[in-house]
Formats: sequence, C-alpha cells, structure tokens
Amino acid sequence: MSRLLALGAALLVAAFAACHLLGLREHVSVLSGTAPPGSGGDASLGVAYALSWFGGVVCAPILAIAAGVLAAVDRLRSR
Repeated sequence: MSRLLALGAALLVAAFAACHLLGLREHVSVLSGTAPPGSGGDASLGVAYALSWFGGVVCAPILAIAAGVLAAVDRLRSR
C-alpha cells in the first residue's frame, strides 16, 4: 500500500512538472479574467495547470508522508 501512495505522489509531481515545462503557467491568468500576454488564452489549459499545481504542491507531499509513515509502521509490525 505504501508503494501505491508513493507512486501516486510521484505521478502528481510528474504531471505538475509536465504542465510547467509545457508553459501552461501563463494560461492561469484566464481564471482571473485577464488574457495571458501574447496569446488568446485557453481556460482549460489554465484549469489543467491549476489542478496539477494543487496535486503537486498540496496532495503529493501528503501522500509521500503517508507512504513513509505506513512503511515505517509495517516495518515495526514485522519485527
């Protein structure tokens, strides 16, 4: 189970990194009602970046800590 939590955390961070490397950060300005500089802006790209940001910054650390605690508890129980 702890491996699944760690894998989930890694996937969330990877999705955030991919969105960031693709340059979707500038599209988040659409969510506040302003157009991104130099383009028309696509609201779905801004939403995708915002969701990946929340996943990578908020959820992934929680999953990683839970995976570590669960692995430690499993190791202590096996002794």
